[in-house]
Amino acid sequence: MKKLIVLLFVLFSISAFSQEDVYFGKKKLVAAEVILENGDIKTGYLQDFQSNRFYNGDVGSFSGIEKNFKFEVKEFKFKEESGSAIQLINISDVKRIVLLNNDGSERLVYDKMKLKTINSNNEVVDLKKTVILPLEQEGKLNLYGITVVAYGQASPYSRGPANQYLTTLFIPYLKSSNSEYAYLPFDINRMNIFNLGKLEGKFKKALEEATKECPEFQENIDETMKVFEKSQKKDLKQMYYDKEAKKKQIRKDVKNKAEENFLQMKIDAEYGMKPYLQLVDDYNKKCSK
Repeated sequence: MKKLIVLLFVLFSISAFSQEDVYFGKKKLVAAEVILENGDIKTGYLQDFQSNRFYNGDVGSFSGIEKNFKFEVKEFKFKEESGSAIQLINISDVKRIVLLNNDGSERLVYDKMKLKTINSNNEVVDLKKTVILPLEQEGKLNLYGITVVAYGQASPYSRGPANQYLTTLFIPYLKSSNSEYAYLPFDINRMNIFNLGKLEGKFKKALEEATKECPEFQENIDETMKVFEKSQKKDLKQMYYDKEAKKKQIRKDVKNKAEENFLQMKIDAEYGMKPYLQLVDDYNKKCSK
């Protein structure tokens, strides 16, 4: 169980990104394709859509995280042209949103889904919420996630704004491609000091629910848990040393504090999502039929 607690705090996102991908506030317009449930596709722009890969937050923002970062919304503001009138599109009509680069190529994909979690009694709970989340890896089992850049005080005695970079935390969601529900292996909305001892059981239950369409994977789920944990135990120390060595070099070479924070965030991101990517990749290989 301790290995999974440690894992929670080292789950970062792995993706190429730039400083403009960090969310500090709203952006007005982003080019997008909106794929509707009826099969129609609207191409144009979304206004005030949270299009960044990384979100600036603190511990307080982890409670109700989907709503705080605007992934739980009722409607989207769509424009056919940048200067045209706004059309409101209800989330119930949306299936997928594809954000586009300036050249029209795909930048990011967001899918609509409902959410289920596991409570402290190991029971499945329907959260009764509909969200739209960024896709990290697609297959029979899809991985989605919210990546939060956490800041805090430099020391317990510090005063003023919390501007010391702490870590980059990845909040994972697992969803079968055939299901409308995604499961939260680590439901940070419900996590507290009193239920930390139940993280391993809740993680396993969420994994069982998300992968129940594949008997081949289900047969070895206990071994999957062991391999998942063993890999973390074996690699965590070396990963930490490698990462800290790179951060130390950054602190030595970079004089601008904002740039230093950004580069450290990038290193955390590059080291973080490997266990989940491997887990999803293993499932998709075993359950390709």
